[in-house]
Amino acid sequence: MIIRKKRDWLARRHERALSRTVTIDDATRERFEECFYQIEAAWTTNDLSLVAPLMTPHFQRQQQRILNRYQRQHKHNQLESLTIISEELILSDNPNVRKVLVTAQMRDYFTNDRLSDEDNEKRREATYIERFSEIWEFKQVDGQYLVNHIDQSL
Repeated sequence: MIIRKKRDWLARRHERALSRTVTIDDATRERFEECFYQIEAAWTTNDLSLVAPLMTPHFQRQQQRILNRYQRQHKHNQLESLTIISEELILSDNPNVRKVLVTAQMRDYFTNDRLSDEDNEKRREATYIERFSEIWEFKQVDGQYLVNHIDQSL
């Protein structure tokens, strides 16, 4: 019953997010896509230092801690065939915050440098390209919108 309630709550949350969306303008879409692809590409290197200027310092430290844990575990996140399907701007009452609802698809799996190439390839082959939705929150800092949070619970 608890699982069903959580699933229903998440579904309603997604529906509420969709009900407050508007079409994203071309300039915002272009900036968002550049940011999205750069951050996702940096994620596979276990190093966010090159994209740190695109994120708030708190968010960058939080995400880098996750990647540092992956390194200690000899894990490398692999993202393949990443494609944005759609982006929509979520209306916000706060002029210093912008949220983008993005739907994309990719193959997302881990390799491990302690495993053989054959075992890592088996992991890759066992993973399918999947569609997902996220809400990227941008916070205005010194006149520039920086990634402040990514909600992957949709």
